[in-house]
Amino acid sequence: MAAGAGRFAPSPTGPPHLGSLLAATASFLDARRAGVPWRVRMDDLDAPRNQPGAEGAILRALEAHGLWWDGPVTRQSENLEAYESALLELQTQGLVFFCDCTRSSLAGHAVYPGSCRDFREFRPGCAMRVRVGGSTVEFEDLIRGHQQEDLATSVGDFVVKRRDGIIAYQLATAVDDGSSDIGRVIRGNDLLPNTGRQLFLMDRLGLQRPIYGHVPILVNAQGQKLSKQTHADPLDPGSAAVNLLRVLRWLGLASVDLAAESDCESLLRQAVRSWSPGHLRSVAAIEIS
Repeated sequence: MAAGAGRFAPSPTGPPHLGSLLAATASFLDARRAGVPWRVRMDDLDAPRNQPGAEGAILRALEAHGLWWDGPVTRQSENLEAYESALLELQTQGLVFFCDCTRSSLAGHAVYPGSCRDFREFRPGCAMRVRVGGSTVEFEDLIRGHQQEDLATSVGDFVVKRRDGIIAYQLATAVDDGSSDIGRVIRGNDLLPNTGRQLFLMDRLGLQRPIYGHVPILVNAQGQKLSKQTHADPLDPGSAAVNLLRVLRWLGLASVDLAAESDCESLLRQAVRSWSPGHLRSVAAIEIS
């Protein structure tokens, strides 16, 4: 079983909000309970979406809430050589092809139809996709239980390098989370559908599978996930203990003797001792009030 660190991997596309705090706190508690380091990685490859100052705001929010990470902050933008090496390995295995399909041409297709599957030689202005064949991926999720996905029928051949030259999220995340340093990936339930593709890539690249757990996401009254797009309120560091208290209760720790007047470090010490991801199994989303 994987014994590496836990990690929190936000994208610096906007200020952190309560949903960000819930994901970070769950990951932190899980790592501390397991007695492994907790890392922070900025998933900053999608440069056009990155927002100036967002990385600093995220780190300051973690500090204000007592979520102190181990080791240096890493950034995907600093790991491009590893992603290109992984891409070359997939090409060597004959799994990659070049695709010039546009979004409009794929409209109406829930699964990639294989239109460009025969184009294995370089073609300019194309995305690169990986062939999934008849692959079925299975894994045990600490929270969601047994998971099984037939990639051919759920997503089909998927993009590993975008047509604008940016390494795709699935490949970069597979390389980073499949490193020997990472052993536990606790993240939002909205990312569960990505796990099968990432495990497929890890297996093909000979990387180590981490342990996964997908916690509930926070949604607004309209059922929308909290995000910059849904105008989620940024975290107020001045209310850190109150913010953290709300998050801990959403994470199933209501039985812990948590008091709003406690400081964040005290709240977290109590929460680590009581952390049990299995308590969240029946909850996929939580509406904030």
